[in-house]
Amino acid sequence: MHKNSGYTLIEVLTVVAIITIVAGIILPNVVTWLPKYRLSSGAEEIQSTLQLARLGAIKQNTSATVTFSTVTHTFWAKIGAQTIKKGEMPAGITIDSVTVPASQVIFNSRGLADTSPGDILVKNNQGASKTITVNIVGNASIQ
Repeated sequence: MHKNSGYTLIEVLTVVAIITIVAGIILPNVVTWLPKYRLSSGAEEIQSTLQLARLGAIKQNTSATVTFSTVTHTFWAKIGAQTIKKGEMPAGITIDSVTVPASQVIFNSRGLADTSPGDILVKNNQGASKTITVNIVGNASIQ
């Protein structure tokens, strides 16, 4: 008795055809979804950095500063002289504008924003944008 092992050419071609069809359906969705995901991710990263600095200022009873660069599309948080977090926007995402004075949000020891309320606008390469708003109480929200 002869034992057959392996796959026939027809079986292999059928699997390759199914994979190709599924990839053809999924790939365009991933290509349009990815910039939106990166934009949301970048905005959430900025928001979490602002909250981290605010809570750190309260905890350590000192001021904290979050600085933004529209040139390098980076941001960093400091409590006193110590840098607690550095971040950079995901690929294809830019920090388009910062309307807080000196591109900095400063939290006092009570967690209130010492700078006037302002916005940080982030954009993706498809023109979509999200705005992170910091109010005078120190809360950061994404719109």
